[in-house]
Amino acid sequence: MSIVNPNDFRQAMSLLSQQVHLVTTIGPDGRFGVTVTAAASVSDDPPTMLFCVNRSSRSFPHFENVETFCINTLTSDQQGIADAFAGRGQLSIDERFALGEWDELATGVPVLKNALAAFDCRLTHAIDIATHRVFFGIVDAVACGDDNAQALAYRNRGYVNI
Repeated sequence: MSIVNPNDFRQAMSLLSQQVHLVTTIGPDGRFGVTVTAAASVSDDPPTMLFCVNRSSRSFPHFENVETFCINTLTSDQQGIADAFAGRGQLSIDERFALGEWDELATGVPVLKNALAAFDCRLTHAIDIATHRVFFGIVDAVACGDDNAQALAYRNRGYVNI
């Protein structure tokens, strides 16, 4: 058991700058997406990515049995999309997707056009750790946006541009 107070840990974590991502998928109920900061590369051989979702969140059931997903890294001008997919504004899924332009790569999952980068993945593993599920996927395709665009990040409980 950890000796660090969870509130102290959350405060310390809030001081880290983390890029904002929109993870999309498609399943029996149609397309879905969620805003996350917990996403990262795992390896380049083979290209592998991960993202995390809290198992108690309303978004989790849409990812629980996912087979494919796309990690879309957001630019500084995509804050509205980040807010919408984080649940702010109480928009329906269709209204959230109407805020962006979409494409598909290898897996057929929605890929946000003009994302800083998009990683189209096929699930390989999912592991429950503490309150979250960590999803690992082999990258089947990538798309790169404008390399001069600023990235959207989250720090100290608010958005920053990096």
